[in-house]
Amino acid sequence: MGTANRASSRGQAQGRSLAAPALLAAALLAAAVALVVWSTSSARNIGRLEHEEVSAFSRIRVRRDGDVRALTFVRDNGQEVVQSRVSLTAPHTLMSPYARGMFASYLYQPHPRRVLIVGLGGGAMVRFLTHHEPQVHIDAVEIDPAVVRLADEYFGVRSGGNVRVHTADAVAFVESTTDRYDLIFMDAFLRPASDTDTTGVPTRLKTLAFLGRLKRALAPGGVVAFNVNEHASMADDIAAVETAFGHAVVYRCPPADNKVVIATEGGVATDDDVRARIGALDARFGGALSFAEVLRNRE
Repeated sequence: MGTANRASSRGQAQGRSLAAPALLAAALLAAAVALVVWSTSSARNIGRLEHEEVSAFSRIRVRRDGDVRALTFVRDNGQEVVQSRVSLTAPHTLMSPYARGMFASYLYQPHPRRVLIVGLGGGAMVRFLTHHEPQVHIDAVEIDPAVVRLADEYFGVRSGGNVRVHTADAVAFVESTTDRYDLIFMDAFLRPASDTDTTGVPTRLKTLAFLGRLKRALAPGGVVAFNVNEHASMADDIAAVETAFGHAVVYRCPPADNKVVIATEGGVATDDDVRARIGALDARFGGALSFAEVLRNRE
């Protein structure tokens, strides 16, 4: 988000500096509330249809409401669930609460050099990272070729520079990669089916065997962030992460019901270390993300 223009007088400048955090908080809350509404409203309320297709994995729609474009998956009962949103005028903005929560990972690994994103969707985290952390190397893995194509055509996310988009099965990719990652984002969802949980997460990505492979794919000091949607087995999923890694830190994503689970390759940073990183991270990301606010959502 942009920086406010300087006022012509000290009084005006102070007024704006005090107002900016409040305005930012209001904007983020509005975006969060909008996401909740989009996820549960009928199709006529979530924008006009720009594209629809049925892939081997999901029934996919692209919708647009003003300058906001959304990638949605249609469940078998007809419910249309938003997977990703982008502001076409500010495409590097994180519009959803869970995406901001995923960056709690930076409180535990503030200087990642190589990042793996499992589940591309509309590429919100790819855009955010390439804008704010252009030196970071990103591998994004997506099983559905249709999602990869739509991310390119409608959301401006594709291979190039430090970004490599892989059309691949996540289990096979993690098993075969020789790279080691400082940060891994787990954000893979499909249309719910017999081989997923009720939120659409493939069950193969929730086993202790796969979680162990994820841990081995981390570089020393590496961190994994899991986006966990609310469902009946949420506590079991969090417990599995804790078992595989030895510990887990959980963050809420208000007003959404998602939780972000952070697991580390080694020991968890102390509270003092985490708090000491907030100022530098806030400055580095230029106010686009409040790490103090993120930390307040820790359980």
